[in-house]
Amino acid sequence: MDTELEYICLQSSYLVGQAYYRLDLTNKLGYDEIIWLNSPENLRDASLNVVFSEIREVKQTQMLIINSLYSNKEKFNFITEEPQDGEYVWVSDLFYEGFASFFEYDSSWDTTKQAFKNHILFTTADGAAKATKSIIQILRREAARKRFKPLTKTPPNGTIVFVADVLAEEGWTFMIYKDIEICNRLLKAGLLFSTAEGAKLATTAMRQLINPVVPEFTS
Repeated sequence: MDTELEYICLQSSYLVGQAYYRLDLTNKLGYDEIIWLNSPENLRDASLNVVFSEIREVKQTQMLIINSLYSNKEKFNFITEEPQDGEYVWVSDLFYEGFASFFEYDSSWDTTKQAFKNHILFTTADGAAKATKSIIQILRREAARKRFKPLTKTPPNGTIVFVADVLAEEGWTFMIYKDIEICNRLLKAGLLFSTAEGAKLATTAMRQLINPVVPEFTS
């Protein structure tokens, strides 16, 4: 698990025996219901940010991914005409080592049908892997937003906002929001917060990425 994902995911408290919802773009519902057992599979899912406590959250993330792929179809070049039965296709796969897996298309099989509808079928492994990497970035961004809660809408001019600032000793600075380029860039970058605590939390995460704590081992 890389540092960024580890920091985000380990902040979440998953309860053993509790039901959660795992994002699944090949499922008609958009998710699978799982029971948290702290198993290696559970921890893998958490590291990928595909575990949600509410159906509403997983559905919102599902639609965000689908819409992102669709609105960038020239970039991803997913299959737009339903394949013939028996045709080999590649599917974007978060859980496969190469970020892509392949199978024979079967229109009677809901999994392949849903993969086509959700724009994650491709003619090449590279195309599928490229989409998977983009999906991972979307999941990371949404997990960070959920955790750190930066401002996402433009506040009124004159509003006091707090900036996550790794150079500040406290981890934050404040400014009066104005509709100028620097403020808009900070907002778009997810570095503006309504509270100092939120800005400090984000700064702590950034500092961990920049200078991660390396555990000491004794012989």
